[in-house]
Amino acid sequence: MTNDDSKYLLDSLDGIEGLTDFNVVDYLTSPEAIAAYINDVISSGNSDLMKEAIKNVLQAKGVAKIAEQAGLTREGVYKALRPSSKPQWDTIRSLLTGLGLEVRVVAIGDSKGPALAA
Repeated sequence: MTNDDSKYLLDSLDGIEGLTDFNVVDYLTSPEAIAAYINDVISSGNSDLMKEAIKNVLQAKGVAKIAEQAGLTREGVYKALRPSSKPQWDTIRSLLTGLGLEVRVVAIGDSKGPALAA
């Protein structure tokens, strides 16, 4: 008997009664939800996941609107967040600011410690 996990992989939930595909964008409806999502992704330390999370939030809020608030072009935002890109800190910070978010730094192990605005 072989262990074939591929039989458990689903490309889609279409046709399975009572289940629908999950799209995180549908749940990014409040500033608190967005902040919690971004914080969770940041804690992973995965920069590709961070770019994907920012794209999800931009999709939820409207790319053109946030790009304008961030002082960037829509095309520039897409270019900065494509998989092969390595966006500058200023670009990420501008996007987060456009989303109404700020980056704070706390000491490791002290999630309630003093924060420094970035």
